[in-house]
Amino acid sequence: MRDLLTNRVRTIEIRSPQNFLAMIEAKPGDRLFLTEASSQDIVAGTNGTIASIMGIEIITHRTIQSGEDFYEEREAMAARSQLHLEAVGRVRRPGTIVIGEPLKIEVDEVRYCNAR
Repeated sequence: MRDLLTNRVRTIEIRSPQNFLAMIEAKPGDRLFLTEASSQDIVAGTNGTIASIMGIEIITHRTIQSGEDFYEEREAMAARSQLHLEAVGRVRRPGTIVIGEPLKIEVDEVRYCNAR
């Protein structure tokens, strides 16, 4: 998040299942609220950043391990997304957490003149 605030554009890679599912439904131009708080800890007043999605790419990581007696191949999917900083935000009303669905919340943009 600090890089996004400093550089205004940042490419991130999302691997967590809940956030990955949210990115699959997202498209360029959509806005995201990014915070360091976990989804269970988001309450009214939680601060974060609002970013717009410039592009999304779904990628696969492949890892191979082998030894004398075994050969193991693992694959994991991730979403790589380029984000553009729009504003700093504060949660107005948190949403309901539903497993397998994106968390949708109401966020207000924070202007420097009314920041607390």
